[in-house]
Amino acid sequence: MEVHHHPQVDKKTFKEYFLEFLMIFLAVTMGFFAENIRENISDREKEKELMRSLIKDLQDDSSTIQNQIASTEHRLLYSDSLIDAVHSGSVLNKTADFYFYGRITGRWASFQNNSRSIDEMKNGGWFRVIKNDTVTKSIMGYYAFIPQIKNYEDRQAIVDNEYRKIAVQVFDPYVFNHMVNAGDSIDRVYGNPSLIKTDKETLDILAGWANYTISNRLAINEAKEKLLIKGKDLIALIKKEYHLENE
Repeated sequence: MEVHHHPQVDKKTFKEYFLEFLMIFLAVTMGFFAENIRENISDREKEKELMRSLIKDLQDDSSTIQNQIASTEHRLLYSDSLIDAVHSGSVLNKTADFYFYGRITGRWASFQNNSRSIDEMKNGGWFRVIKNDTVTKSIMGYYAFIPQIKNYEDRQAIVDNEYRKIAVQVFDPYVFNHMVNAGDSIDRVYGNPSLIKTDKETLDILAGWANYTISNRLAINEAKEKLLIKGKDLIALIKKEYHLENE
């Protein structure tokens, strides 16, 4: 009967076990650090990408605000002219002008900011990659101010509604309708078109609500000017902190 002998296996020493453990530990640790470095580089790249995108949004907002402020200031002159015409009693002398003043007074555009980047930061959880606290606070301050403009605009909508209630009693809707051209801007009418009501009480009420529209639109413009400054300051801060001055 054959006897099988098991081959003799040398036992590992403590030093060999320790070296194996050390190599595994170092491999895991280096992998961990490598992954952290990779994520950190990725986050910094994303942070800078978001800042570039945010600058573009802020520049869009600035352009919109500047155009709206200029347009409002221009239209307010016609609202002033409407009030002056009622006050001087010259409405019936130049009703074509009065129609133009009345049509312009009831028109305005609300502010719609470009929220693409801030929405991405909020919805995608990307605020976490912005490590500059000063920039973060400035971003939050800018977007926290926009609801103030919206509040003014909500108030303006109420005033405009009251103005239109009295305007439909004064102006012929057929004439009003044909003053709007294909580009959605207002054309003057020719001749001396008739008004529906011309009594002093009705015209004074019309002028009163026109005055309220002026007051509220001036307040909106003032708020927009403040946001414009905040936006320009934020753009300058981002460019400085992220070294984007030459982009």
